[in-house]
Amino acid sequence: MERAVYFAGLRKSLRPERVARVSQALRTGNETVLARESGSGLLGRFVSALLDGSTQGPAQESTVLAAAEQVRPSLERYLSFLSTAITAAPMLGILGTVTGIIKSFGLLGSAERVTDTAAMAVGISEALYTTAFGLVIALFVLFPYNHFRKSADRALGVLETVGAAAVEGSTRRAN
Repeated sequence: MERAVYFAGLRKSLRPERVARVSQALRTGNETVLARESGSGLLGRFVSALLDGSTQGPAQESTVLAAAEQVRPSLERYLSFLSTAITAAPMLGILGTVTGIIKSFGLLGSAERVTDTAAMAVGISEALYTTAFGLVIALFVLFPYNHFRKSADRALGVLETVGAAAVEGSTRRAN
């Protein structure tokens, strides 16, 4: 839920008109717009990091990359957990499958003749339920994870565009 709220807010923060305004301000060196946009949301933090990094000289690609790396953790927060859940849930389901089958075979191996088929069904039921449960968890997490991953990549692409504007403006002003 936290990621859904975060990316919904991020979409508002990275509105195309705001990105265009910030990019233009970086190209022209408009300090007023840059001061107003610094500090608010992901774009503001990125611009602040860009400006802090470019105080030592004109903005370069390394400055843009360093600024992007400063904001990347907030974009990718909890995504590794979701990815792990997608991978681990089916494995845990398979583990339950194995234990259920072991129970069933244990029942078969301990008696000459199985008279209680319900006991046998319990092991098979455990095997099937745990597999299904693991797959359901993985599927419910997979779709939001892919959406969040795509949103994070899209946001980084927008920041790269803004960074390119900063490099362009810095190069123009240096010449």
